[in-house]
Amino acid sequence: MLGDKMKNHVLFLPFILLLGCDSNDYQECYEPFFFNDTQVSVSLFYGEFSDDAENIDSIIVKPGDTTYNTHGGVFPFLHKEGLGSFESYLYDVRLEFQTVPKKCLIYIGEDFRQHDIRDFSSYENLGPCNYCSIRGQSIPDGMLYRITDELLEQAEPCE
Repeated sequence: MLGDKMKNHVLFLPFILLLGCDSNDYQECYEPFFFNDTQVSVSLFYGEFSDDAENIDSIIVKPGDTTYNTHGGVFPFLHKEGLGSFESYLYDVRLEFQTVPKKCLIYIGEDFRQHDIRDFSSYENLGPCNYCSIRGQSIPDGMLYRITDELLEQAEPCE
């Protein structure tokens, strides 16, 4: 049986956990979805591009498929400031189209281009996403980015 002191700690634990998961910790709450509208697989590399490859993560999006954060693991966050993480609101991104030869579209720096995958305005708001990863007590809005043939046409052979 639990002692009186242990019962008190058990009763207060859920209350303490709720206080630690305030949605204000997350500022805005948006969940990016990446829809591949091309006929080739696309690797999406994101992070802080530098000589240190440990700062780079990737996602593969197959033709006609959508990828989003289903496991709560490493996945880029979307903020009004751009695609990034809590520490860095703007990642560098490389879309690598699995053509022969491979073609790449690279987004680096603070200036956004038209249809820039890092730019909040390039996403379509799908509304509250009840099946997305919940952060704190907030249900995020699903935000859709379409990887299109137009982007593939802009891509250049990878170096």
